Amino acid sequence: MGEILVDVPQWDRVSDWERLAEVGKPVRVEETLDREALMDQLVGVTGIIRLGSRLPELDGSLLERATELKIVGVRSDRFGRGIDLNVAQQRGIHVIDTDNIASSQPVAEWDLALLLLCLRNAAAVYRQMIASTETWANAGNEQFVHGELTGKSVGLIGCGHVGQRLIELLQPFRTDLRVFDPYVDEAIVKKLNVRRTASLEDLLDHADLLVVQVPHTPVTEGLIGAAELERLGDGKILINCSRGKVLDQQALIDRLKTGRLIAGLDVFDPEPLEPDSELRTMPNVFCTPHIAWYAPHAFHRYFSSMVEQFVRYGRGESLQFELTQRMVDIRHGRV
Repeated sequence: MGEILVDVPQWDRVSDWERLAEVGKPVRVEETLDREALMDQLVGVTGIIRLGSRLPELDGSLLERATELKIVGVRSDRFGRGIDLNVAQQRGIHVIDTDNIASSQPVAEWDLALLLLCLRNAAAVYRQMIASTETWANAGNEQFVHGELTGKSVGLIGCGHVGQRLIELLQPFRTDLRVFDPYVDEAIVKKLNVRRTASLEDLLDHADLLVVQVPHTPVTEGLIGAAELERLGDGKILINCSRGKVLDQQALIDRLKTGRLIAGLDVFDPEPLEPDSELRTMPNVFCTPHIAWYAPHAFHRYFSSMVEQFVRYGRGESLQFELTQRMVDIRHGRV
């Protein structure tokens, strides 16, 4: 490979640059470039890593100008933002998107943490401790699934990078885990050795603990509403660390008011959560302010995972996280 333009925030390490230099000549973008300035720099460029905000969107005309461009890395959560994917594919340019690779570990860990907290009804117990009204050696409610996670029936909506990591984290707990995801390849399901349900309804009938881990798309907006919460049944636990809009928040609030559900929520609709939201004062809700993804020590993976794909390309090896039109279509609800 030749020159590689690199737009990266302060998430990089020297070792990443050294690895990238094994297959090309990396050049850091030091200042914000407009289209004209970038156009002048594209001659001889064979790769672009666009993780920051110093490069403009790589539209069709820019891609046509970059006659030697072979591979581009973007951070778009598979929505195809920042690049004209159609033109890139027409020109045979590989487009890599490793957005969720860096955050999958901390988000999956927080999913697991909220499961454990809600099984002990930690939000209510903590409020009781603050008010000096606690009952000692009693963190359970017989009307709810509670106590240990081991052996529980878990339903997971979404088997992307975060969902797959959560499946791995749940293995020591020997749960009865089932997954609903109409888009994930069957080969991945078999590799993870999990049972796949044919419908969301089947998953809701199975789950005592329901984890929602899907992106917000036209298809997933309001995926869990009043009917789904009713089908989930009484005494269950709901976890959402994905996007607030995939739940009908008012339907969730109404269900929580009945006292028949415990929820662990890291995301809301809208964000920030309104100061007077009822969710802030409900004893059966454990709320956090969209912190699941935020693990600064993991931020370097945004860059290192991208570098790994460029190294694989430079060595003639297969790419692991190539963005396809089908992925983008799924994100935009066109499939």
